[in-house]
Amino acid sequence: MSNIKSNWDGLTGLFSIVFGLAYGGYAYSLPQPMFGNPLEAIFLPLTVSAIAIFIGLLLIITGGMTPSFAAIKALLNESPKRKSDRRKVAITALLCVFYAMLFEHAGYVISTFLFMFSMLTVTCGLGFWKKSALISVIFAVAIFITFNEMLSVNLPPFPFFN
Repeated sequence: MSNIKSNWDGLTGLFSIVFGLAYGGYAYSLPQPMFGNPLEAIFLPLTVSAIAIFIGLLLIITGGMTPSFAAIKALLNESPKRKSDRRKVAITALLCVFYAMLFEHAGYVISTFLFMFSMLTVTCGLGFWKKSALISVIFAVAIFITFNEMLSVNLPPFPFFN
């Protein structure tokens, strides 16, 4: 690599274009209102879609794709410590998605226990599983009791006791 400075502009622009096209497609497929202007309900989403596509094109034109390929190559050749950190961030993001999907169905205590336990396992390692399980149970139950009993804020209950 000669004088090419790596950045993510090209790939970010490509993502922005794909997002804009998908968002615009879904916006255009929204049901039309019963009365009034049929395009009124989709005007704002289509505008957001057009802006995302425009910004994506600008990023690709100004940044180019070659620096993004250099950034990918640098990412693949980075230190094992940084790779481990990136893997932990990706696992954290996936765990958050699973927590959100599980929250309503399994109830607050069960889903929060599983989330906290898995997060503590990711950050501290599997060697501390007993401590992680104890902390997770105490935290989930204490917050549930605090909100449900003391503050009268209903959290999703246990699925077995509905």
